Amino acid sequence: MVYKITEKRNRVFIEAIILTAILLLIGFVLGYMVESYRTNKVITEYRENEISALDLKLQNYYYQIMDQQACDAAIKQNFIFADKIYNEGLAIEKFEEANQLTENIISEKRRYSLLKTELWLNSILLKEKCDQPFDTLVYLYSHDPSDNALQAQQQIISNVLRDVKAEKGDTVILLPIAGDMDLGIVDLQMRIHKVTSLPSIIINEEVVLEGYHSSEEILSYFESK
Repeated sequence: MVYKITEKRNRVFIEAIILTAILLLIGFVLGYMVESYRTNKVITEYRENEISALDLKLQNYYYQIMDQQACDAAIKQNFIFADKIYNEGLAIEKFEEANQLTENIISEKRRYSLLKTELWLNSILLKEKCDQPFDTLVYLYSHDPSDNALQAQQQIISNVLRDVKAEKGDTVILLPIAGDMDLGIVDLQMRIHKVTSLPSIIINEEVVLEGYHSSEEILSYFESK
């Protein structure tokens, strides 16, 4: 009788172990599938901008040869493109918050930073050719903050800049660009504008603000032009 009870207990114990192992395996597989879906979603969102990058490059060629009579149409198209890229960036951020930064995501993010930098350079070209008819607000940030305090600060600055963009509307182009992704053109622009720390804000290629600044202070630089 004791033998049968012991045998029964052993069987129940083994069954419990097997059931636990199966549940853990199912949980691991489901977690992997969800993480893979999210990662692929982020990469897909980034790669959809490859056509936009070519479009932007062709716009740059056109801006160099156009005359001032085409300024209004060119500036309008530049704003449409900038708003499109900015809104896509907000959508991508939501996916990134739920994912670890894999090598594939970082690679695509570097391409995206190049796209926004090219848009910035196009905007500078347009302002010079069309007598500065609009404002640029470039936000250089760390793509992988070293600590929670820096991450929180950058989130606050992002929210402030969204308020500034909402206030200024179609008179300002807001360009958040990762400044620490080892991109030559971004590093060059940081040296030209004497940006020595992240996060920093560049207003109209003239004013550089390091760290946090209120929306009222940022707006004051536009009003004093």
